[in-house]
Amino acid sequence: MVRITSFRVRSFDLDHLDLFWEIAPVLGPKRDEDSHEIFDYDFYILRSGDSPEGPYQQIAGPLRDQYMLRDMQVQLLHKWRQYFYKIRIVHRPTGKEEFFGPSSSDEPEKDLIAAEIIRQEDILFREFTGRKCWLFIARTFGPRCTCWDAVLQRRTRSAHALCFDTGFLGGFMSPIEVFVQIDPQGKNSQAMSIGEMQPSDTAARMISFPPVSPRDILVESENTRWKVISVSNTERLRSAVHQELKIHAIPKGDIEYNLPMNLSLQTLIVAADRNFTNPHNLEEDGDYNDILSAFGHPRGSLR
Repeated sequence: MVRITSFRVRSFDLDHLDLFWEIAPVLGPKRDEDSHEIFDYDFYILRSGDSPEGPYQQIAGPLRDQYMLRDMQVQLLHKWRQYFYKIRIVHRPTGKEEFFGPSSSDEPEKDLIAAEIIRQEDILFREFTGRKCWLFIARTFGPRCTCWDAVLQRRTRSAHALCFDTGFLGGFMSPIEVFVQIDPQGKNSQAMSIGEMQPSDTAARMISFPPVSPRDILVESENTRWKVISVSNTERLRSAVHQELKIHAIPKGDIEYNLPMNLSLQTLIVAADRNFTNPHNLEEDGDYNDILSAFGHPRGSLR
């Protein structure tokens, strides 16, 4: 299979996005099933609006020996909308296929230092300081809900189960598994005309992928649900390497609690297993005294 070495999405126009990709050098033509003839490969372009995890729709292909495409079916005026692209490569003689991506116009190319920062932060959150959550990315495109008034450009009802108060059918993309460190939240109570309220805001942090936007929703394994209020990035040469989130606890009973979560019990293991099974108290170990002796301590001296 050919290997894509560069995939860029760029544009200086609000009416389109230009896609460019390059492939690694390939061997000369062969006439067997492992042919490396470049004309034996078809390229298909897939696009997702908002979520890097999809769903993706094919917008072009098959392309043969073509390495540039202009996507005219985009709407770039929404501040938080982000388009993601993948390339599907199909080897016609064998039917083998591979995917490359995603790539986005809003993500500057990462240098080696930025890539290493992201790798180490991913290990930190996944194995030590973060816990598994699920991110629902709010829709900003697609078919409008039945509660949407096209003239007034607003929703005509609240707590609508078809759009979860987003104005778009479905409301949110499919959940993405992420590892997030969430700060403890304080307890607060306010007397309101509609009754007592317990608002709760706190901060959270995670790696730079997937990119989070205001109105997205985080769900913990205990079914605590948070709405993202704001996001700030730490950057390396304008490339995001870390995200700081301000989140608001969604009151139980709000429509967002109806978002379906189809998970298995195994999926609900929210942190690295070693954090729960690795012994930290050597007194419980039958070889405790032998371990002390190995480090030069008299037997039982630390009991």
